[in-house]
Amino acid sequence: MSAHSRLCTSQGPSNEKAQKSYKQAFQELREGQEAFAVDEFKKADKQDGGHCFACQAQMIKYGCKLGDWNTAELAGEEMVAEAKDDKESALAHYQLAYVLTAEAYQNHQSELWTRAHNELVKALNAYSAFSDELFLDGRALANLNQDDATKARFQELL
Repeated sequence: MSAHSRLCTSQGPSNEKAQKSYKQAFQELREGQEAFAVDEFKKADKQDGGHCFACQAQMIKYGCKLGDWNTAELAGEEMVAEAKDDKESALAHYQLAYVLTAEAYQNHQSELWTRAHNELVKALNAYSAFSDELFLDGRALANLNQDDATKARFQELL
């Protein structure tokens, strides 16, 4: 099952305590408490041994939205560690690169662009059929002022 498929079909954590935290996170979202929800998703993931893909997806979504980069990066790194095949690995590296580019745009740190580019290279090496990876890597390279590499990456999209 691919990472995208797992995201679409995952019902949340398997651990009973983690399930309660996961449900509490959605209650926090319904109440408009996104920051508390992120903490609950993170707690549920930890209670599930760092294996809750649905929790990690929510940690990335709301971590990026709220600028909680440590949480979003943790989730991306866990996705990378949990990837079962090349396609899942590519998607996981892409998710981590997405977090790093969002953080780079906000914090204007070139090392984040470099890390994002490195994750995208890993993604493309694992499974090169994703145009989103090529586009995001082109943006990362552009922000690293690597004009020739940027042009080459965008040419791959065509």
